[in-house]
Amino acid sequence: MGKTKLVVFGLIAVILTVSPLYAQVDKKEEKGYKEKIYKELNLSSEQQKKLEENRQGQREELEKIFSAMKEKQAQLQQELKNLGVKDASVRPIVSEIKSLQAKLIDLKIKGIFAVKEILTPEQFTKFQEMMEKRLEKRKSSKGLCERGVAQLK
Repeated sequence: MGKTKLVVFGLIAVILTVSPLYAQVDKKEEKGYKEKIYKELNLSSEQQKKLEENRQGQREELEKIFSAMKEKQAQLQQELKNLGVKDASVRPIVSEIKSLQAKLIDLKIKGIFAVKEILTPEQFTKFQEMMEKRLEKRKSSKGLCERGVAQLK
């Protein structure tokens, strides 16, 4: 019973880690933000084209990985519902989920290096600063939501 609980908690951790990646951003907001970045970084049309090609390629790879991960998570959830399930029978599924998570990390690193090759060092530094500010803004707005939910309780 203890191992099954461990697997269930591991699955929950995986879902909580990956779930935000599934979040969809409003297309107009995304386009406006992208244009703002292009303008602030003073990108050439060639750089913009390369970034868009890179982004599209990454999006396609992400969709494949997310689809496979969703399938494996559903498979794991189904197995865990079985009262007679043994740890050994879910280990291969868990290993596949971990492998998919590793692919997500690899894809993120690959994307960072691709952007580094497209941008000048100055542009890349400014881009990093912009991304950090955006992340901080998201964190602060998430904190506001969490505080609001806490107040409702």
